[in-house]
Amino acid sequence: MAKKIPKNSVEEIVKKSGNSFHYQVVNFLRSYGWTVSISPYYNDNLTDKPREIDIIAERGFDAQIFGQSKGTVNVKLFIECKYINTDIVFWFDSVNKESLVKRMMDDTGLQSPSTNVMINEHRFMAVNSVAKLFASKVDKLQENEIIYKALNQSLNAMVYYKNSSTIIPKNASRVQKILKTLNYPVIICNDFSRLHKVDFGTEDQPQTITDNFQLEVNYAYFNKDKMNISEYFIIDVVSFEKLKDFLSEIENKEVKVVSEAVAFEQHQNQK
Repeated sequence: MAKKIPKNSVEEIVKKSGNSFHYQVVNFLRSYGWTVSISPYYNDNLTDKPREIDIIAERGFDAQIFGQSKGTVNVKLFIECKYINTDIVFWFDSVNKESLVKRMMDDTGLQSPSTNVMINEHRFMAVNSVAKLFASKVDKLQENEIIYKALNQSLNAMVYYKNSSTIIPKNASRVQKILKTLNYPVIICNDFSRLHKVDFGTEDQPQTITDNFQLEVNYAYFNKDKMNISEYFIIDVVSFEKLKDFLSEIENKEVKVVSEAVAFEQHQNQK
């Protein structure tokens, strides 16, 4: 006869697992029409060991011109879910605008602001200040820092999967020709009550962070060919209570402008 696990032990497992918050995010995304892959594994290109990302979520948006759909622009989110139970401080400084614009151009296919003003509609063009450093008092080892682990997981998974096929089922009614896929690394926190902000070059006291923000990272990694690559990335850090705002902003900003651009290109090619 199997030994019965004490109820309080089971409750402790559930409490400490973080899976409840994980599934809150999953259910929220599904309710807004996103296809969700839960905790997929992939091989780390450096160690060849299996790694896990909490969530990959994808949704297709119609790309129309003159009222005719030419296909979809898909958004794919590589999400780490973090239940924050300790104080974390972020140091903010001016964003590297040149690297940020290049990142947007590479990701969207849009031209630079000097030749095409459409890219100015991208939400990142309004970003002036980003988090560049972070620390918590739990563990002095960087690899054990909760944000460090989250950014590594989201970026590694995005690098591994960004050229992979859609996760949207083939029998889904919205599956059409995919004209462009926009990939985003994202860290979703249960709330920001224990996240604090300090501005570089000031002696101001830390303030509690209240809005979604971006984390700027110069990231070195090995690609599938074992080549050492260094890239500039922006990671969205999102509070669960403002997840809807985050998704709406993506749809109303970059999805809108990229859809217009790729639909027009398809229209021109079909003449």
